[in-house]
Amino acid sequence: MEVELDLKEGALQLEKEHLFDMAARVNKKRAFLFVSKVLGKHIPVHPVKPLLVSGLLAMAYANEQTGKTSLHQDHLVEALKTDDHGVLSKAYEALKKEKLSVGKQPIVIGFAETATALGHGVYDVLEGASYIHTTREQLLDLDPSLVFEEEHSHATDQLCYADEALLRTERPIVLVDDEVTTGRTNINIIRDLHAKHPRHSYTILSILDWRTEEHEKAMCELEKELGIHITSLSLLKGQMVFRGKTLDEPAYSYEIAEQKDLPNLSFHSLQSFFQQVPYARSHATNLAGHSPYIHETGRFGLNAADTAAIDQAAEEAGLKLKKERKGKQTLCLGTGELMYIPMRVAAHMGEGVLFHSTTRSPIHPIEKDGYAVQNGFTFVSPEDARIQHYVYNIPRGQYDDVFLFFEKKVSQEALLPLVHLFAERHVKHVHIVTLSDEVKVNG
Repeated sequence: MEVELDLKEGALQLEKEHLFDMAARVNKKRAFLFVSKVLGKHIPVHPVKPLLVSGLLAMAYANEQTGKTSLHQDHLVEALKTDDHGVLSKAYEALKKEKLSVGKQPIVIGFAETATALGHGVYDVLEGASYIHTTREQLLDLDPSLVFEEEHSHATDQLCYADEALLRTERPIVLVDDEVTTGRTNINIIRDLHAKHPRHSYTILSILDWRTEEHEKAMCELEKELGIHITSLSLLKGQMVFRGKTLDEPAYSYEIAEQKDLPNLSFHSLQSFFQQVPYARSHATNLAGHSPYIHETGRFGLNAADTAAIDQAAEEAGLKLKKERKGKQTLCLGTGELMYIPMRVAAHMGEGVLFHSTTRSPIHPIEKDGYAVQNGFTFVSPEDARIQHYVYNIPRGQYDDVFLFFEKKVSQEALLPLVHLFAERHVKHVHIVTLSDEVKVNG
């Protein structure tokens, strides 16, 4: 495979080396992946880095709306270029103190699964904003307010459980994704939104924008057709040419071998810090399918008043888990769409903590310098036995302990493949952290 990139200079002096590496994807529709070094998905990062990237996207939006450049923009850019705990923490403290005023209060929508935290971080610093993230979860007794397709994705159906009263307003919509390649996903959601709740203004925020002139023309045609205004803003823009064959079948074994010596296992509930939302999955196959979601993820909508409560919950939960750490090097691992809350909790757990998340995306690992995915493992999701998950870039012998975060209560049996994985990676202590516990739910 060969990918030729033509990069246009980004507005914030961030080079591609700061933002991504590349990897081959096991996908007939798309052969490769720009693997973000700042998102906390496939590559472990300091837990504050993705929050700073969200802040820069929010600043780009605020600048476009008001013409004013944020006081802390350069500070955030420089912090992103380092892995220094003190520098990153100070930059995030500065960001949190500055609520960005953007005139009309926007509704921010983050795309599942990769941009759930990215979108949440944008909403977090925009004054008066509301937030909702799309999801692939199908719920019992609750119909989605939006349904659209993400055509290139491994799991294509996107659902949105936003309150109709929120969408019925004329507030501007801000769509947040980590990468815009063709713009089709954005066109699909704008079409569905506009058919149900028309408004004038839509903005697309992304870290990377790879659209061709033809793709941009399709967006312009949509503007004319619907009589709307669409603005696209990104941290890095360019175009790409791919040559070669797609990798349709995995040429790598992701299987996890059973181990004799298993790590010490401990269980921690953070239920007291978060509000339970008692919806069950429509295809509940196990205990987790019947246990509740939590309000603070944004899957069911958040408004401006929620940010302070989430800040407090994340800090208190982080300080609680910090006391449970068993060494100097700790990994906090989110699961699937659950990224923002574990990331925020991890940011309060002290120095030597890295964060990333499991994913539905099959990527081809190669042990090679400069390649984005060095190793990979697959397992059935402990929350839903119908879904295959993957986790990448867990070096052998690097972590003293791992905190594994789940939104729902999971059984010990369902966790066994992950316990064996961490044993094989020489992790001595594994902490299972659940944000909600089993309660009786409707249906």
